[in-house]
Amino acid sequence: MFKYSPREGTKAFKMEDDVTEEIKSRRLQEIIQLQQKISFEINQTLIQKDQIILVEGLSKKSDDFLSGRTETNKVVIIPNYISIKTGDYIKVKISRATQATLFGDVMQNVESVQNSLALTA
Repeated sequence: MFKYSPREGTKAFKMEDDVTEEIKSRRLQEIIQLQQKISFEINQTLIQKDQIILVEGLSKKSDDFLSGRTETNKVVIIPNYISIKTGDYIKVKISRATQATLFGDVMQNVESVQNSLALTA
């Protein structure tokens, strides 16, 4: 989300901008706060639900945790277990959530299940 700014080559570029920077900033903050509230409420509905995530690597904040994403592109943080590596698909149960991040507990390494199924096919 961004404040309005004219883009060259558009019809609006030639129009007078009659909205003050103060109003633009206030409106932007209102939209951001509303979106954070909506995201928080949606993420709360995922607590105690199972999700399959693709492990992307270490968490930004600690090497004790890994970061992955759901199929809907939500970030999920899980404990860093030795047997889990980047590129694995992991089944997790979501234990808590913020407006931007889900936190989960590992239930199953789906990658190993997929590999064993591929070998029997």
